[in-house]
Amino acid sequence: MNYSVQQIKFECFSYIKEFGARMDEWVIGATSDPDRALFDACALDRRDDIWMWKPAQSAAAAATVIDFMTSRYRLARAPLPTHDPAARFVILYRKRPIG
Repeated sequence: MNYSVQQIKFECFSYIKEFGARMDEWVIGATSDPDRALFDACALDRRDDIWMWKPAQSAAAAATVIDFMTSRYRLARAPLPTHDPAARFVILYRKRPIG
């Protein structure tokens, strides 16, 4: 199932609210391979970190979500390649606490 821009925004806000964090504690990005992006490129732990991914209807839709969340709510951008034409999966994860 692919999600619309509005559905993904709602899912992101719901996830952030559920885990009680500030917006600046979250990272968002788009990728064509969410497992590789989350667990290899971003080095998250499947069990211990808080993360999600949602398939958008297109790469353009995913980019719209990313642009909205980073410009309006100041989420950080994930350290992923930005010119992947197949990057239709939106990833979201909470930064690890320091200390």
